[in-house]
Amino acid sequence: MNCSSRPRLARRIATALAVPAVALTSLLAVGTTPAQAACSDVDVVFARGTGETPGLGILGRPLVSGLQSQLGGYTVSSYAVDYAANSSQTSAGPGATDMSAHVSSVAASCPGTRFVIGGYSQGATVTDIAISIRTGVTMGTPIPSALSGRVAAVVVFGNPLGASGRTIATSSTVYGPKSRDYCNVSDSICGRQGSNPAGEGSGGHLSYSSNGSVTQAATFAAGLVRAGGTGGGTTPTPTPTTCVTASTLSHVAADRAVSLYGRAYARGSRDALGLTSSYNTVSLRQSGTASWDLVASC
Repeated sequence: MNCSSRPRLARRIATALAVPAVALTSLLAVGTTPAQAACSDVDVVFARGTGETPGLGILGRPLVSGLQSQLGGYTVSSYAVDYAANSSQTSAGPGATDMSAHVSSVAASCPGTRFVIGGYSQGATVTDIAISIRTGVTMGTPIPSALSGRVAAVVVFGNPLGASGRTIATSSTVYGPKSRDYCNVSDSICGRQGSNPAGEGSGGHLSYSSNGSVTQAATFAAGLVRAGGTGGGTTPTPTPTTCVTASTLSHVAADRAVSLYGRAYARGSRDALGLTSSYNTVSLRQSGTASWDLVASC
């Protein structure tokens, strides 16, 4: 090979090596472009309880499965709130901020998606803060008020808010009518103690996964999703409901509530209504044949 041919050979080798490099760069560029995630009809956003390993937790997993089973014709996705769930309870605020950020992000990308949000124990506090209920534990960023209509249902278990005599239904006029607080009669974390009327809500703070509460929550949330007409190809006609404002004594007399040790609880939902008295007036909305929910007003 003469000297004059060597530069030409070097250029050909360089060109040959450059082609795979360009192709590899192109492939990398395509591979790193985030794919547009498919939008679901319903997104379940759930915060696990204190000390549980990261994920949906012992109650979030069956809640998602229950909704997927009950919402035939709907696509149901899920998101586990990313927070520490520490024993000092100081992580609830950051958890609420993460819940809010996820709802805001998905709502912006998926205009048709509605949300079922909730949590267990400290995860319930996460949910309280995310829907703008002051708990006195930690502070967090709530879900923007403009997105409240996109939240179809709120379900919480063992909510520490109950220790102060409150529920989501009594604390939020926006989310209260579409919420359900599950608090076992013997769960002191959410402010309930004593024996159990009518066999409802048996067990303490660790019994929600085994006493039927999660199944009830899935049924409750699925009903609100269907009433909202999301997914499934049709818009069902909501079932008319009855709402009654009366004293807790009258509610007990009409079998809309039960009384235990001088305190009233809504029939079916077991929502705490306060003292059984002719002076204590509350509003109950019928949610089933023999089930009533506490609401802010009729």
